[in-house]
Parts: sequence; C-alpha cells; structure tokens
Amino acid sequence: MSEMQENNDNKKADNLSSKYVCSTAETCDFFQITRETLSSWTRKGAPKEARGKYDIQKVMQWRYQGQHMETPATRKLKAEADLKEAKAAQEKIKLGITRTKYIPVEDVQADLTRVFANVKKSLLAISHLVASDLAGVNQEAAEVAKGIVDNRIEDALKAMAEGRVYIGRGKKKKAQN
Repeated sequence: MSEMQENNDNKKADNLSSKYVCSTAETCDFFQITRETLSSWTRKGAPKEARGKYDIQKVMQWRYQGQHMETPATRKLKAEADLKEAKAAQEKIKLGITRTKYIPVEDVQADLTRVFANVKKSLLAISHLVASDLAGVNQEAAEVAKGIVDNRIEDALKAMAEGRVYIGRGKKKKAQN
C-alpha cells in the first residue's frame, strides 16, 4: 500500500471518529440539556475528548448504560470506606494482642512444657507415697506395690508421649480346669 493511500485511510478513520465529537453547545442541543447539566455530568464521569469537546457516542454509552450511576467521587468514597474498615480490623487485632487476648505461641509452649513436667513429676511420686503408706503394714508388699505403680505410670506417660491413649493392663484370666 502506498504512503498516500495509507494517509487517506488514516484521515477517513479520523473523520469517522471525529464525526461524533461535538462542541459543548452541540452536545447540550443533542441531549436537550443545559451547560450546567453537562458540566455536572462531566464531574460525575461523563467522557470528554478535550476542553469543550464531547464524543456523543461515548457520552450516550455512559449515560444510557448506567455508567453514570457511580461517579468517580462515589467510587473514591467507597474505596476510602473499605480502607477504613480494613484498618479498623487490623487495629482490633493489634489491640487484642496488646491486651493479651492473643498469646504468643512461644509462651504457650513454655507454659505447657512446665505444666507437663510438673504432672510427670507428681505422677512418678505416687509410687513412693503408696510404698510409704504400706511400709508400716508389710515392707515386702510395699516394694511390690511401688514397682507395680511405677510401671503403670511409666507406661501411661510413654503412651501419652507417643500420642496414644493409655489403656491399663487387663486382669489376667484364671486358667480353667
């Protein structure tokens, strides 16, 4: 295609698109509105090609396809409201942390470690207490009881450490004759 022919095609495209671009007065006449109304539409987001120039086709699309319902100012207000809500939610979390509503994981782990160590120590002391109580009655029975209680508690603690549920040993069945 020659350069001259290409220029003519470009001019035709420019003429076709500029065919719908009108002055402020022509746009007001077309829509049968006042200059103040057109100015208001522009503030609400009506498309404007240049100062005092409007593309009638674009303005019609904006006006009659419902795009004029939400102005840039309205969109800005909505965005600001959303931002404020997000910041408020963030502050609520921060406030909860400062009020110790939320506890750091490290603190919980340290407390649980201490509590479980105390539970283990207390459970392991039970056998000694049982043996002490029985020693006055029968020393040999006290030693046997201490061994049985120690074994059961150690089994229970081991099961808990492995994430299992401890089920005590069942009674041995008597051999039938």
